[in-house]
Amino acid sequence: MDFLDVLRERPIIAAFRDVKSLKIEELDRIGVLFILGGTIFDLPDIIDKAVTSGKLVFVDIDLIKGVGKDAPGIQYLAREIHVHGIITTRSNLIKSAQKEKMISVQRIFVLDSESLTGGLNVIEKSTPDAVEILPGLILPKIMDRIRERVSVPVIAGGLITKCEEIQEILSSGAIGVSTTTSSLFAFQAPSLLSSP
Repeated sequence: MDFLDVLRERPIIAAFRDVKSLKIEELDRIGVLFILGGTIFDLPDIIDKAVTSGKLVFVDIDLIKGVGKDAPGIQYLAREIHVHGIITTRSNLIKSAQKEKMISVQRIFVLDSESLTGGLNVIEKSTPDAVEILPGLILPKIMDRIRERVSVPVIAGGLITKCEEIQEILSSGAIGVSTTTSSLFAFQAPSLLSSP
């Protein structure tokens, strides 16, 4: 499955901090999962169920307990656990993930103009497959500045709790929206699904 094709069809990404609450069988409109918590022991079962359900699983390597935040940790996730991709704030892990043929999402926290500029500098150097901007609500205000510097697909995450916010974010050019708000998992934006 191609990550970008999946998001074009189903742009909502279900994010889970508490993996015990994850019920993959209830996520029929979701194509991508972000695992933001738990331990390395939780992952094999999640991956098995997700693959059976036709979903891609990304692990926030900065937040999962029990896996090294280094190249061998990435290799283990790729070769033994068969995770599809990683999310990380650490640019050095992007290249390690790409060597393992994993999809890499660089997470950037935008606190002010300086953090945006610094984050875009990191993106230019690390060349991830996608970037996740947090908090996601700010994305419509800064998308033009992002596009002036990089052409990487953009995902918005953090503080997104309403359908209208998703609509605005996707209209600004984001390819996906990650959220832990389970009531949004079934949301679809039909008018945007055919957008380039």
